[in-house]
Amino acid sequence: MKNQEGTQETVTFGKDITFDILNSDIKVPPMPTNGSKLMSMAQEPLKNIDISEFCKLIEPDPGLFSMVLQLANSPFYRGVDEIVSLRSAITRIGLEEAINSVNLYFLQRFLPNLSELHGFSAKDYWAFSWACAMAGRRLGHPNLTTNTLPGELYITGLLHGIGKLILAIHHSREFFMCIEKARTHKLPLHTVFLDELGTTDNMIAAKLMTAWNLPSRICNAVEFYQDPGAAPKEYREIAGLTQLAYKIAAISQIGSNGDGILMDLESTWILGQADSPLAKKEFQQGIVKEILTTLGEKSESITGVSPPGEKTPSKPKPSPDRQSHPAALNNRGSNVPKNGITRWIKSLFHSK
Repeated sequence: MKNQEGTQETVTFGKDITFDILNSDIKVPPMPTNGSKLMSMAQEPLKNIDISEFCKLIEPDPGLFSMVLQLANSPFYRGVDEIVSLRSAITRIGLEEAINSVNLYFLQRFLPNLSELHGFSAKDYWAFSWACAMAGRRLGHPNLTTNTLPGELYITGLLHGIGKLILAIHHSREFFMCIEKARTHKLPLHTVFLDELGTTDNMIAAKLMTAWNLPSRICNAVEFYQDPGAAPKEYREIAGLTQLAYKIAAISQIGSNGDGILMDLESTWILGQADSPLAKKEFQQGIVKEILTTLGEKSESITGVSPPGEKTPSKPKPSPDRQSHPAALNNRGSNVPKNGITRWIKSLFHSK
């Protein structure tokens, strides 16, 4: 327990961290115009998206253009003929997947590089963020009768961990001190951040996203996804769905973002809402199984990270414009038993 003087110093330090992040163009550059447009497009229903406008955002950027072609010719999507044109690539992989992947790739290039940090892998971090984003998009499907768009949840999933990214880059000593404390004492990392730094990674992320003029729904979802019940009423659903997507991503064991102790599915806020379709256990299990299957099928082609138990190909998908440090934090869940995914998924939902 900190004394009063120590607590005051911690809170002051937490404010200093947030101030530094929000007022330094060197540490966190302003969001480029094409980035804002790409993320806005990702939040729209597919029927509202003009493919020509999407192509215009990609064509001037050799990196984005090349990434879409690589994905279209990857083992998961590859057809008989090699794809060499942007429109053909989008047709093969689908507009939704193209928009999702372009946003992932853009953020990987735009946000700071983690390659120099021991114990925190950029490749695993982004793989986990992708898994959370994909899980969120499925949880926003109209058949779940939520008031949240799939694209909103996709962007929220991609950005939910950027506070950790910023702390790891610019306050690495304090960041790894908190990780070690969380591991040693088996505590949730965000509560250790609050205790030691006077702020949390999701608070930093939300303020940063506000500075980028992202929608308030997405900013609040990131700020409150660890505790949706504490969010303003109008943001509880999107925060709750983000929390559930985050947990499913952790269960998938695809990538890692540094968190240690994670709640079980039954403890997530959204599953405790009696009026939610997800409150029905059989429905929960079906959705989780569907999401985990999709993540397992697509992960290697899109992120370069294989699901647990699968052998990584000798020539994995290269990381965009950078190399990732091979070390990764070990915060993954228990291994999936070999006697079937269905039995394993059922075990995730504890009987009341």
